[in-house]
Amino acid sequence: MIIKLRSLKLANRRYAWLALAIGIVYLQTDSVWSADDSILGVESDSTNIIIPTPTISIPADNPIGAVLLSKRHPLLRHADFGRVSESLNQIYQNSDFQPIWLTPNRSEKNLHDLIGILNNAPADGLNSTIYEADRIQEWITSPNTEGNFLFSYDVALTISLVRYLNDLREGQMNPRDVQNSAHIAPKPALDIGNLLKQHIDSQTLTELVSIYEPKNKQYQSLKMILNSLQQLAHLTEPEVFKPGRVLRPGDRHPQIVLLRQYLKNMGISAETGDIDDNVYDSELVSAVKKLQIQSGLKPDGVIGPATIKLFNQSPVERVAQIELAMERARWIPDDIDGPMILVNIPAFELWAFNSADDPNPLSMKVIVGKAPNNQTPLLWEEMKYLEFMPYWNIPKSIFQKEILPKARNNKGYLASQNIELVRAKLSEEKGGVTYTRARQRPGKKNPLGRVKFVFPNTADVYMHDTPSKAAFNRQRRDLSHGCVRVSEPERLAEFVLGDQKGWDKEKISQAMSASKTRHVTLKRTIPVLFYYGTTFVDPENRLRFYPDIYGLDEQMRNVLKNIGTMTTVAVDSDKQLLAPGAQVTQ
Repeated sequence: MIIKLRSLKLANRRYAWLALAIGIVYLQTDSVWSADDSILGVESDSTNIIIPTPTISIPADNPIGAVLLSKRHPLLRHADFGRVSESLNQIYQNSDFQPIWLTPNRSEKNLHDLIGILNNAPADGLNSTIYEADRIQEWITSPNTEGNFLFSYDVALTISLVRYLNDLREGQMNPRDVQNSAHIAPKPALDIGNLLKQHIDSQTLTELVSIYEPKNKQYQSLKMILNSLQQLAHLTEPEVFKPGRVLRPGDRHPQIVLLRQYLKNMGISAETGDIDDNVYDSELVSAVKKLQIQSGLKPDGVIGPATIKLFNQSPVERVAQIELAMERARWIPDDIDGPMILVNIPAFELWAFNSADDPNPLSMKVIVGKAPNNQTPLLWEEMKYLEFMPYWNIPKSIFQKEILPKARNNKGYLASQNIELVRAKLSEEKGGVTYTRARQRPGKKNPLGRVKFVFPNTADVYMHDTPSKAAFNRQRRDLSHGCVRVSEPERLAEFVLGDQKGWDKEKISQAMSASKTRHVTLKRTIPVLFYYGTTFVDPENRLRFYPDIYGLDEQMRNVLKNIGTMTTVAVDSDKQLLAPGAQVTQ
């Protein structure tokens, strides 16, 4: 039942509107039914089905079992292996808790391939020292590979490989360690126990890398760029580009020769021109503009302090940027068949793909959550429906902080903004509580505009139209409360409903100007990815750099630095890694 302010019959009518507004109570729920509001849709909570992991009985009186139970390996610098302990348990259960590498008939090829895999970790932007290939090399060739040490060394080899494969597939850190609002589910676990046994038996260990390596296009593109930059990083540090003044098209300067070489090394310009030519000519201006676009600068061709800084960034620094981007790319799912929508938050841009190899994706400007308190989260969800001419169910926080203060000062404010108070009731399963909430009717003042695109998620964010079009002309567009506003909602609706019968361009236009709300369920859900890529390969295969609007890059660097910090454990040469009473099986 919609409660209109003018119908309230309180003893003191002068304060009726304020009493009602203050009396609104919101419950922390994702969706509700309005008792008599048939036009509102219900978003059912998704249920996570957890498949129980079979319990593995680890023998405490076995030397390998003793190490597994402790979840710490005293011979490794990174002693704690708790993150991969379940994988280790599966692997050694398959071998009845006996060695898998240092056996009487050990395969030298497998051991050589293992060292090669760990040493090659930098090719995937990973820190090889974490996987301790140097120590493993020593242990493999050590004369003391008998008795308890054999068991200890064997487990250490397995820990290092599993750590590497786990980091390669899922990332070294959890995205929530950097952004609390991340809503990306972990990738499905692979059967490491059987996979490792299979490839050890067939001596095809190196094939595990391609199995675990992320397949998404973003990761693969970044890896190619990384490998090229790593070659440059080994070269002598280049001469500093320091013209001493701003350079404009047509200017002459002796360091223009150096500028030409820089652009060639960066892969932005294939031509070196006349090495004696000191003129900042049109060819160079075009290349500099390309670099400025990639770096999120104004593409005016003027070489000022910000552009000079780009040229003086060393290959080592660029490698670190790419490595950071690859870590983020490990968090996201592999490319899928069919359509998907990608929003790169710091780029303030959306792309809609018909397929992973779509050469001409739909693209448009977006507005994202304002830093620092209303950040748009990282997420990967399925778009399930659209609402044309939607109501705006006003969140509790927005109502209390922004709307209620205005209502206190102006008793006609709610009515002037088409905001109505709705009495609703939770289902009996959720307590059957009756409460009141606020919503804004469809219309020109509704901040959701004429359509919203819904992919149910715990962060309660979505994409939507907006009546405030001027904001799309700003260069920096973090302005929302967390949802993503799209600049061309009609085109996005056409993309989303492209293969849905009865929804052509004219039908969509009619729905976006109708007087009633219309809920349209998608016959095929569309994946939506909200991504945070400050270093990003765009759909045109151009490396782009965007401002770190949420300050997450530095947080990531600190977390990775902590992960890379080594704690050396002193181990006596005769230390026995056995539980009391453990027997060595020869």
